[in-house]
Amino acid sequence: MSRSRRRMAKGIKPRPNYRMKTPAAPLSNAERIARLTPVQVLERISRARLQREELDAELAMLTDHAVSLGISWPQIGACMGVTRQAARQQHERRHRSDLSPHAMSGLPDPGA
Repeated sequence: MSRSRRRMAKGIKPRPNYRMKTPAAPLSNAERIARLTPVQVLERISRARLQREELDAELAMLTDHAVSLGISWPQIGACMGVTRQAARQQHERRHRSDLSPHAMSGLPDPGA
């Protein structure tokens, strides 16, 4: 009979095997962020801002393309997680800023 079986037979609990630890649960975002140094936090903020700008630009292009394909505003808004009115207003706001003040007023451009 092996040593471990003899211990079990005598009612002695075997020692836990410390070599085989269970893996720790993965850290949540809040726990990972809490461990960052101030320099790392500032770097992550800058990186997140740049990613947001890139994603906003991609969303604008996709919205423009959806409109050109004739996809309805309710469908576009649902995919964006907003109402159709909010999606359309965001689209119009972006295109209104692309126009000159004369084009927005409806008057002919004197430089043309």
